[in-house]
Amino acid sequence: MNALALVIGNANYTLDKDKLVNAVNDAEDFGSKLMNLGFIVKTVTDCTAETFDREIRTFGTELEKFDVGLFYFSGHGLQIDGKNYLTAIDTGFFDDVSAKHTSIPLDLVIDYMQKAKPIIKILILDACRDNPLPSQYRSGQVQGLAPIHAPKGTIIAFSTSPGEKAMDYGAGRNSIYTGSLLNHINDPNIPIEDFFKRVRTSVFTLSNGKQTSWEHTSLIGNFYFNSGQLVHSVDLPYKPEYIADENFQSNGSDIDLVIEDLKSHNYYTQKPALDKLRSIKPSFMDESSLFLLGRNILQTAIGGEFSAMSIIKNLDTWLQKYSDKDNNNHVLNGILFEIYFNSKGQFRQKNFKNDLIEEVFKLQANKLYTPAFEFIVKQLAPFSKYLFYLPTVPPMALPIEVKFEPYEYKLPSWDNPKIAHKLISVKHTEIELLQPYTDDDWNTTMVSFEQFEEKLCKQLCVPKDRLRLSMNAKPEEVKRVDIPFDLELAKS
Repeated sequence: MNALALVIGNANYTLDKDKLVNAVNDAEDFGSKLMNLGFIVKTVTDCTAETFDREIRTFGTELEKFDVGLFYFSGHGLQIDGKNYLTAIDTGFFDDVSAKHTSIPLDLVIDYMQKAKPIIKILILDACRDNPLPSQYRSGQVQGLAPIHAPKGTIIAFSTSPGEKAMDYGAGRNSIYTGSLLNHINDPNIPIEDFFKRVRTSVFTLSNGKQTSWEHTSLIGNFYFNSGQLVHSVDLPYKPEYIADENFQSNGSDIDLVIEDLKSHNYYTQKPALDKLRSIKPSFMDESSLFLLGRNILQTAIGGEFSAMSIIKNLDTWLQKYSDKDNNNHVLNGILFEIYFNSKGQFRQKNFKNDLIEEVFKLQANKLYTPAFEFIVKQLAPFSKYLFYLPTVPPMALPIEVKFEPYEYKLPSWDNPKIAHKLISVKHTEIELLQPYTDDDWNTTMVSFEQFEEKLCKQLCVPKDRLRLSMNAKPEEVKRVDIPFDLELAKS
């Protein structure tokens, strides 16, 4: 099962009196949490009305490929003439007419999700904060959003009951409601209805009874946010248990027995399995088996098994027998997939299996394998915010700007001090990637320049020959580099 989420947080409204403190934090934190649980997530903050409308239309189109759709909104929500509207940062709050025509009707979101026909549709609205309309234009209405019917297969969750007002604070950097969502969403195997009951209890308690969250549901069947049932994949031609390969079970065929032995993490069974593989004709393997074979060849090679390592070192030649007439190579698809996706079929976000990408990414230069690299780039498209480098065809270099601070260091046995360089900045397109760390002897380590380059490549998931360093020191001058003990690079 796969799931798509559109998460929107609007805080920076035009007038200071309408600005919200935590709405953007709520959206970013909730989007990250959904990502960790297996959703493909598009998070957008501080939308204009034009951007808001475009994102919803795009979401509706993309949702047609997914089993689960989720829409989350954090910001000002309005009830006008009994209908609900979600506001953009440039919504006109001059009167109810301008507000209505510069906001997004909640019904529009519901209609797009209905048209896409996912099995499960979830709408979460942390959107009942102070009404920004001047009091004379509120048409005598109470605070909050109006009750709404949930179409079949849909659950609509509100941060407050109809007529109540929600708080924009109360849980640190989050609202009480989103803070409660974040607190409970990791609980494993909780039906979604029970999940929202837990949230409601927390919201009521933390607000001293002033706020009660509310849901309307017509869901059929069960859904659990944290059950391991979601995979980060779209349009893959492979069996679900080969994508989330922790669920793989051998059917006793020759290729399944080979894969089972490769999964053993035992050299004494892996090598005979690879020997047996030589006798199995590719025509006897289906696409899913070839895909899973590729994943496990890479795992075995990274584990240090010599035969698998030899395969990776001679990958160009070894793979050719597995290409079909259209140049699809499902074994290479599996190798590339394994670099970025885990055994649950979910994007790794970091700690990629990139120990051997120097060898694997050499294949970008061979047109025979272009379809495989196009395949992985397509799979990685939703996760571009987490990636620095994509293995596109033709390959591109990754420019990185590095700054050092030179200093002298000397051991007692030395006659003269030597020069070392402390790492102070790593940037890509003017964005600082080096994450904060405590600069002391317990949290730093000294490495050679070559080791520093290797660590950069590992963090950036880029082959060394595609890394283009610009530095404030000449490479030949940088002999020793002080870096954080746990070097971490990230876009935010």
